[in-house]
Amino acid sequence: MINRQQTPKNSERLLVLFWAHPPAKKIAVFIAVLFWVHMHALAQQSPAEPRVKVFRAGAATSVITPKIGTSINGNMQDVQVKHVHDDTHARSLVLDDGATKLAIVTLDLCMAYRETLDKAKQRAHAFTAIPVENMLISSTHTHSGGTACSVFQSDPDPAYLDFLVERAADAIIRANNNLEPAKIGWGVGHEPGQVFNRRWKMRPGAVLTNPFGGVDRVKMNPGIGNPHLLEPAGPTDPEIPIVAVKSRDGKPIALMANYSLHYVGGTGSGEVSADYFGMFANKFAQLIGADQQSPAFVAMMSNGSSGDINNINFAGPAPERLPAYAKMETVANTVAAEAFKAYQHIEYQEWVPLAVVQKEIVLDVRKPNTQELVRAEAILSKAKGPNMVSMEEIYARETVLMKDFPNSERILLQAMRLGSLAITAIPCEVFVEIGLEIKAKSPFDQTFTVSLANGYHGYLPTPEQHELGGYETWRARSSYLEVNASRKITDQVFTLLDELKAMPATSRYTDPLNANNRKLGDKIALFDGKSLAGWYTFLKDRGKNNDPKEVFTVKEGMIHISGEEWGCITTEEPYDNYKLVVEFKWGGGTHEPRLDKSRDSGILLHSQGMDGGYSGTWMHSIEVQIIEGGTGDFIVVGNGTDQFAVTSPVASQKVGGAHVYQPDGDPVTLHGGRVNWFGRDPEWKDVLDFRGTQDVEKPVGEWNTLECHVLDGEITVYLNGVLVNRALDSKPKSGRIQIQSEAAEMLVRKVDLYPIL
Repeated sequence: MINRQQTPKNSERLLVLFWAHPPAKKIAVFIAVLFWVHMHALAQQSPAEPRVKVFRAGAATSVITPKIGTSINGNMQDVQVKHVHDDTHARSLVLDDGATKLAIVTLDLCMAYRETLDKAKQRAHAFTAIPVENMLISSTHTHSGGTACSVFQSDPDPAYLDFLVERAADAIIRANNNLEPAKIGWGVGHEPGQVFNRRWKMRPGAVLTNPFGGVDRVKMNPGIGNPHLLEPAGPTDPEIPIVAVKSRDGKPIALMANYSLHYVGGTGSGEVSADYFGMFANKFAQLIGADQQSPAFVAMMSNGSSGDINNINFAGPAPERLPAYAKMETVANTVAAEAFKAYQHIEYQEWVPLAVVQKEIVLDVRKPNTQELVRAEAILSKAKGPNMVSMEEIYARETVLMKDFPNSERILLQAMRLGSLAITAIPCEVFVEIGLEIKAKSPFDQTFTVSLANGYHGYLPTPEQHELGGYETWRARSSYLEVNASRKITDQVFTLLDELKAMPATSRYTDPLNANNRKLGDKIALFDGKSLAGWYTFLKDRGKNNDPKEVFTVKEGMIHISGEEWGCITTEEPYDNYKLVVEFKWGGGTHEPRLDKSRDSGILLHSQGMDGGYSGTWMHSIEVQIIEGGTGDFIVVGNGTDQFAVTSPVASQKVGGAHVYQPDGDPVTLHGGRVNWFGRDPEWKDVLDFRGTQDVEKPVGEWNTLECHVLDGEITVYLNGVLVNRALDSKPKSGRIQIQSEAAEMLVRKVDLYPIL
């Protein structure tokens, strides 16, 4: 970095060196000086932030299939991979609103350690610069994927964990490489026929002994046709939230779905499969005809709050016996069809703000006491081999292993904002009641929860479900958080959602131009208070400097515009990049054909071409209108080509047939027509002395200050200190300045211009 205060001394030294050398070396020194000056100039420049941020999206996949002979997660006994039915994947979606990037990844795994996912995030960050806290990586919970966590009697191969780090990161990196301008939308489908609560309350007389020697009040997976069935112990969530992104020209890029269904299963023995999650992705791509694209369309299904939900209707009739994979294919096709229905009704937006918040919280661990450890060790001492067979043996082993667990765990909670949609991420197998509560109480229009996200900390039952007991509450490495964990997690999730909602949304646009924050040159008084020096008059049907009725005169230090004829005064010189200050007030007079209509005039910026080129009266230009109730409106006084235009953010609905400036609206480019200032009264009428409810302009007879800040095509309009309109860009970007006469009497006492340096 060059220190400007040292520059003179350095320059003097360079001159001494220059004259001390022979001619050949003088040339070399001279070239070096030129290079130094050039680099010094570059060092002072900073890349200009685009005024309109572009929303982008990219998607990609990476294969994470484990090797044959390694472990499959999801069973009480360890299972070895014998065959690969279908590859498992990391599926990634990267979104970029021009200021914030985030990445969402699903892994076809039963669960994954936070440490593994953190390493993947760090690797992805090194290649993409996406902040690690802006990455959400979750497991789908297929029970036929590679082992990435030590649960029950399955332990991961360290080499597979290293492989997962690389491949999960690569999915993010490749998706980031595929970023392109995009649009985004979301919706919700409903499919109640594939989700059932698997925890059942049983009739009196049913004995529900658990592996710890106690008795439960509910049973997981009690069996179809069980005569003791009473009622499900909880609800279900039939919703299928979807988020879709397309390229600007309509090419599908990705779809993220969410469904609260644990998994389906029904694979061949020892076979790797992504379960219905992978089949859904393939089927949805086929439904929209995007299964042969390049870059590939990526569909992904994340696991919702499915800790107590499966696909078996225990109260229904016994189903027919199906071959392997048939049931999961039925589920995948059914859910994909419903998602496709919702997909067809999505309204896409070309830009939405993105944001992410996350927080670690500390939760206690349910560790075994001395008596429980003694009992467990006694059971293990009677086991016949290293492989535990009975449930009592399996949980005795888990009890002993839990002895070395820490007394508390730090778990990561996360919430993402995609416009009016929120996604919450919890690193547990979340019970459905929790997900439903988050949806119901969220401050966002639509919210859904991704389970098994950013780590794994076992099942998350509610305290009420803990009281009922059952498999999901049994202490093990698959269920060990404190009984009140769900309440503490939910409270923190709502805090994160409130924080997201309260945060200023990332603006689609840079801050509006305020020339007062820029370096300004000396004031140029375009009106000297004595004459129209520097201006010429032009009147319709009379031409240049022909004003027999004295429409434009200077009296008592003011420009008096009678309005009797239509025309303007025009600066002799063109200008660009400036702050223009005009002080004006209305006189009382009006003239035909606007005798009883709103007093009307305007400042015309960037005026170019022939005098009277527009309707024989004004140059083609960009008008900042001065009219009762509408001062600050933009009007493109153009020639019908793209030579004259304004681009402004506007509200979604026109008012009175005109666009209305809205700071966070969608940008629109006009080659004709108008963009009204933000507060123009919807009931505006073209009548004399009209006043709107939000008018910033002062009443007739009082002075107003109108400022036009202009820089490289951007125009911001301030009326009496209030920003009333903004053009992100305009064409042309320079030209003469005109002040109109338009059938109303107006007085002007100041026209000052300050160059923006």
